[in-house]
Amino acid sequence: MIGNEHIDALIARYLSGEASGVEELELQQWRDESQEHEAYFRDLEFVFHATASITEHRQYDTDKAWREIAPAHRARSFRIGNWQSWAAAASLVLVAVSMFYFLGRPEKNGPYMAETRKEAATFYLPDSSRAELEAGSKLTALRKDPHSREYSFEGKGTFEVEHDESRPFILHHRMVQVEDLGTEFRFDAPPEGDTIKVKVYSGEVRFSTDTDSGLVLKPGEEAMYLCSESRFLYVTRVYPQQATFDFRATRLEDAVSQLGERFGKKIVLENPALRNCQISVSFENESLPAILDILSLTLHVDIHREGETIIIKGNACN
Repeated sequence: MIGNEHIDALIARYLSGEASGVEELELQQWRDESQEHEAYFRDLEFVFHATASITEHRQYDTDKAWREIAPAHRARSFRIGNWQSWAAAASLVLVAVSMFYFLGRPEKNGPYMAETRKEAATFYLPDSSRAELEAGSKLTALRKDPHSREYSFEGKGTFEVEHDESRPFILHHRMVQVEDLGTEFRFDAPPEGDTIKVKVYSGEVRFSTDTDSGLVLKPGEEAMYLCSESRFLYVTRVYPQQATFDFRATRLEDAVSQLGERFGKKIVLENPALRNCQISVSFENESLPAILDILSLTLHVDIHREGETIIIKGNACN
């Protein structure tokens, strides 16, 4: 850290959209003085935008941060803005330090990088995607652009990604690519080794290579790629015994479809009038029988099993 509180305040006001024209000019002149100044600005800019994208907000004591960072500079002869601007600068520096330790970092004048050594760690990427990396894993953005969502990856990790058609999230490992189609998935890509594995927990991913369009994997599916033979080995489907759902004003037909896909069961509504019944209920690590029992009590329907098929019987919702 360069440690110039005056510049920190300028950067905080600039990134917050509060800097005046004179302040913007002063900041630009400072950035043009050296590559070190420009790199410092870019690092704080990266931190600013990365923290803005995180859905889990933390509270910081900016007054305390300011007292610890610059107690000797309160009586300086110059002032920019008000106390809130200085507090924002102190908070920005404090968050920057935390981000470098817990959220990965941009390489010096380079792209974002997250790495684990002896312990596993969770990282929130610049686009708010969540990456749980096991020890000895490394994730590196392929471009400096903070909006890029393509990474090289080696190691083992679980990724929770918000799908964006305009900006696909893609992991590369040697000749293999894994592209999210709205997803939570696990990627096992050892630095050395012949087998690469992908397992999908929700949504879909495309598991492919530069020369093979590969497979589209759905929840519960797992596939392997054998590098020495340049081919995908197999796809298995392992259905969970328990699952988590959060239905909010969800049509019963849609909820039943999700339950059937997740648990690998055929679930049908005997009465078409039940399709548009709406449910608002959450299930956390519940089994399918328990979920069906709650739906039965809530909607006053009967659950019947005929072989491998589950039939929901009842009248239209009131």
